[in-house]
Amino acid sequence: MISILGRNWEQKKTNQNSIDKLKQDYDFSEVVSKLVISRKFDPIELNSIDNNLYLNNVFSNNEDFKKSIKLVIQAINNKENICILGDYDVDGSAATSLFIRFFKSIKHPFFYYIPDREKDGYGATKKLFKKLILKKPKLIIMVDCGSTSNEAIEFLNENNIKSLVIDHHEINEPLPKANMIINPKKDNGYIKYDYLCATSLVYFFLDLLSQKITTKIKISDYLIYVLLATVCDVMPIRKLNRLIALTALKNFDIKKNLAFNELLNLSSKKNKLNINDLGYLVGPILNAGGRLGKSDYASELLSSDCLKNIITKSKELIKLNEKRKIVEALIINEIDFKKIENENKKIIIYYKPNINEGLIGIIAARLKDYFNKPSIVITKSNELLKGSARSVSNYNIGNAIKKSLNNNIIIAGGGHNMAAGFTLKKNNLNDFEKFI
Repeated sequence: MISILGRNWEQKKTNQNSIDKLKQDYDFSEVVSKLVISRKFDPIELNSIDNNLYLNNVFSNNEDFKKSIKLVIQAINNKENICILGDYDVDGSAATSLFIRFFKSIKHPFFYYIPDREKDGYGATKKLFKKLILKKPKLIIMVDCGSTSNEAIEFLNENNIKSLVIDHHEINEPLPKANMIINPKKDNGYIKYDYLCATSLVYFFLDLLSQKITTKIKISDYLIYVLLATVCDVMPIRKLNRLIALTALKNFDIKKNLAFNELLNLSSKKNKLNINDLGYLVGPILNAGGRLGKSDYASELLSSDCLKNIITKSKELIKLNEKRKIVEALIINEIDFKKIENENKKIIIYYKPNINEGLIGIIAARLKDYFNKPSIVITKSNELLKGSARSVSNYNIGNAIKKSLNNNIIIAGGGHNMAAGFTLKKNNLNDFEKFI
């Protein structure tokens, strides 16, 4: 079969005996059996096809989770002011909103901050913490960021401020000297869950914390946030994520979630919510705030129960997303796709100094989808360059950016298997291209 780009697609060959056994053991059809074999389903995935499986908390006995919960409980018991710092994408916003809802439910003093992409840059930095400590937090919880923020966390230590990192991005040695770090990529006994996004980790953390602290919040009501973040962060809907998806979609009652209800009503969505809606409708709307200078809008929307506020923020985010579409189309129209195709490079690196910083990630995603190759888009940011990358399943872009940082080719950066971001000096652009 020839694809739209002229590539030849062939069906994977599968062992007929294995197909027949699956059909006999599980009463699957021929097509389902072939898919199960080609995708190498594990026993949990096999059993989830036609059965209702219970979503257990796989981190109940995990030491990182236990110690982190103890750290937060200590802060709660001492009535210490807590700061939540999240990334400006859907994963960071959704994870932050779960913490906001939890601390609101127990009426504990806290504040949250989502960095502005252009003013603050990415994640936890010393510059940002100099601003945040003016509000006198005793504990800062970093979600979807912090794994490479050694200097920033050292600054917190110098100011006697405790820190907890809950993240899924690539992490370097030496690890940041936070009080606790939850990150599967630490390789501390739970690396098999390195496909979970930050919101997943926060969900399981708060599920365990809720068993220790009396709270009105029912964390399972927000499992849809986990699926939303999983889809938008391009995490595989496999293994535990598959069970999360099945459970979230089955149990989600849109009438009980004002934010989702309003977003879908305003978008004239009539039929039942599905995964495509999360990735292509809800996700882009929520991401628009972080891309165009309103980074806290998504967290505010997802954590609010005030209908007036929800209606206002939903309309503002939809308007921003429409603006994003127009600007994105103008950028795409300027790209010479034929030239890139003729260059036939294994990794696409596209540099244009005047692209809006908030859109380089989505332009990288468009290039990746079109060419089916890892794609990096770079733009000018004051005196530096900023880049965003999107990858394909067989190339770990987060690891490539991590190695670039380790080799001092870039000055900051982080990511995971499918996406990454970084900052570099302009005179290092050629070296970066060669290295990648």
